[in-house]
Amino acid sequence: MENKFTTIKERVVQIAEKQSITKEKFFASIGMTSANFRGKAKETPLNSKAIVNIITKYPEVDLYWLLVGETKTVPSSLNESPLEYKVSPKDCEEKDEIIRMLKNQIKDLKSDKEDLKKLLGLTKGK
Repeated sequence: MENKFTTIKERVVQIAEKQSITKEKFFASIGMTSANFRGKAKETPLNSKAIVNIITKYPEVDLYWLLVGETKTVPSSLNESPLEYKVSPKDCEEKDEIIRMLKNQIKDLKSDKEDLKKLLGLTKGK
C-alpha cells in the first residue's frame, strides 16, 4: 500500500519544483538550504520563519494545503490569483452609518467633557 500522505517539507519541495527558479534559489529565498529537505533533516519540522517567508514571497501558495496537506497533488491555487473578497454596497452603507454615529458620539462626549471641566473649575471659562 502506497503512502499518499506527504510531510510539510515534501510539500515545500513540490512548491519549489513549480517555481521558475532553481530549488537552491527557492530554498535560499525562504531562509533555508536544500540540506534541510534531505535525509534525516527532511523529517524535522519546518520552522515558522520559513512558513512566513513562503506565504510572504509566494502568496499564491495555498497555506491550508501547505500546513495540512489535504489535497493529493500540488493545489491548482499555485497558478490561480488569490481569493477576492466582495463587499456589498449595503455593507458599506451600514458601516458608514455606524461611523457617522460614532463620530457624533465622540463629538458629544468631548462637549460633555469640557462642560464637566468648567463645572469642576478645572478650566478657565473660555
